[in-house]
Amino acid sequence: MLVGQYIVQRLAQLGVKHVFGLPGDYNMQFLDMIEDENKLKWVGCANELNASYAVDGYARSTGLPGALVTTFGVGELSALNGIAGAYTEKLPVIHIVGMPTSSSQAHHVWMHHTLGGNKYKAYFEMSQNITCDSDIIGWTQRDLDNAPYVIDRLLVSMLREKLPVYLGVPLDVFEMEVSDANLSTPIEVQRPEVSDEKRDYTVQEIMRHVQAASCPMVLIDGCVSRHGVTKLAYDFVKSTGFPVVVAPMGKSLFPEDDPQYLGEYAGHGSFKELMDAMDKVDLLITLGSFDSDMNTGKFTYRTPMCHTIAIHSRCCVVGYGEFSGIGFEDVLPALSEQLKGERDQRLSLTKELKSSVEHRVELPDATFVSQDYLWTRLSSFLRPDDHIVADMGTSCFGSVHTTLPEGAHYYQQILYGSIGWSVGSTLGVLCGAEAKGKGRVILFVGDGSLMLTMQEISTMMKYGLKPIIFVLNNDGYEVERKIHGPNRSYNNIPPLDYSLLLDYMYCSKDVRAPMKAVESKEVRDEAQHSHRNDLESFKKYYHKVETRKDLDALFNDSSFQNVDGIHLVELFLRRGDAPDMLVKFTHEKLP
Repeated sequence: MLVGQYIVQRLAQLGVKHVFGLPGDYNMQFLDMIEDENKLKWVGCANELNASYAVDGYARSTGLPGALVTTFGVGELSALNGIAGAYTEKLPVIHIVGMPTSSSQAHHVWMHHTLGGNKYKAYFEMSQNITCDSDIIGWTQRDLDNAPYVIDRLLVSMLREKLPVYLGVPLDVFEMEVSDANLSTPIEVQRPEVSDEKRDYTVQEIMRHVQAASCPMVLIDGCVSRHGVTKLAYDFVKSTGFPVVVAPMGKSLFPEDDPQYLGEYAGHGSFKELMDAMDKVDLLITLGSFDSDMNTGKFTYRTPMCHTIAIHSRCCVVGYGEFSGIGFEDVLPALSEQLKGERDQRLSLTKELKSSVEHRVELPDATFVSQDYLWTRLSSFLRPDDHIVADMGTSCFGSVHTTLPEGAHYYQQILYGSIGWSVGSTLGVLCGAEAKGKGRVILFVGDGSLMLTMQEISTMMKYGLKPIIFVLNNDGYEVERKIHGPNRSYNNIPPLDYSLLLDYMYCSKDVRAPMKAVESKEVRDEAQHSHRNDLESFKKYYHKVETRKDLDALFNDSSFQNVDGIHLVELFLRRGDAPDMLVKFTHEKLP
């Protein structure tokens, strides 16, 4: 089997159904194999940055690895920002880079896209700080004999660490033969065994703190999802009766209509009622926490370290003591077993605490749509299987307080915080929803963020994908204005007519018709073959929303509710209007 075919087979075995990227003259033979094998669907993006965002969204929405293919140098460098985001937010992604031929590298030839004949590994070395494992397949017989083991090692590292990996393959090596013997052994990540003694001791230490606490609280955060233990965390909370909150990065990982659910906790960025309740908490048990500034309200959790227990995938931190090599799957079932006997008593305390945190958003009568009205009204429009993507900015800070129905999925990038991430990520989420076979995909992106990555809307239409896109038009970078410079010109953007955007991004008329008349039959046949899977028609809708009445009418429109095409909603918001959480965050000083 060829090296490229081996990679395709391994990705398919892992359940991957989509591969994202762009063609380049160092990777196109590999792209042929992807198309010809029919096990993976190629999704060609507008640029490599957006493609790297797409694999991020695909990994988030499916729980599967994201697969990205770029060309050497110019392509892979463009993708590095998205790969860095996947690394920061712990997402399994494989970045496959087509490199110059083995002969070019062996003879140090100054090929295009290189930094010079002696610097073929420069880009590879750049990627090593944002990957957990990386390698380049060489061209000697020994390299080829080892190639299947190298590929398998990278995939295991990616799955075990939930982080990106890098695989460089010279163009001609994609078409060299290797043994296919390893394919009969599935790629698996073996969990290290934990001795009964170590588990029992760790659980005993946690129990000592739990039994001494009068008001324990569980906080669920993003790594619960990354490590596939959402159900385990839910079972733990339900069997113990503890009250539960979620961090912004943990939103949608616990049912928000559950009687034990108290709300979203972001330190001082939380509603006052929840902040007051957290003053009563004398033990905070965090599951899969991301202890970053924005996720914790600039590190303003009210529970001191000595009264915090942090459980992760491979370590537990109890106060100031750390227990390495033991995590969720070892500790939570054992804790549930020991705590279930007092469940009813804790449920009674949880019910009492919950009654004190009910928060009502006061919405004064007005004709315009405010941030408060949008995120409150959105709750009644959402459905259980929906996927909500919120870009960094007012969308991210406002949507975190929208009440989600059980089974809805919520995605943002509040830790890495790359504006424009959401558009490419939505492409990946759309492909993930397609692979899973259910769920509307709804994007909220500011007009400033959209400027960076709007090209990927054309890719969505090219593949017949049907998101609902809300463009929050508040005249530029509102999140930046809240941080600094509300009257500065650098926070403005060029004015755009969004009513023209969908027609521009996917033209329904044949603008090339005059040229086809002068092209040879051979060229016309080539074109017909390459466009054989193109859509003949695609429904596109533009909606202008200026008032509450406009928004309510849109939410009640059946074609909009059922997403029979791509919908772009230009939602006009007042400049200066921002979600409460963003206002609090930008007015808090860092420690």
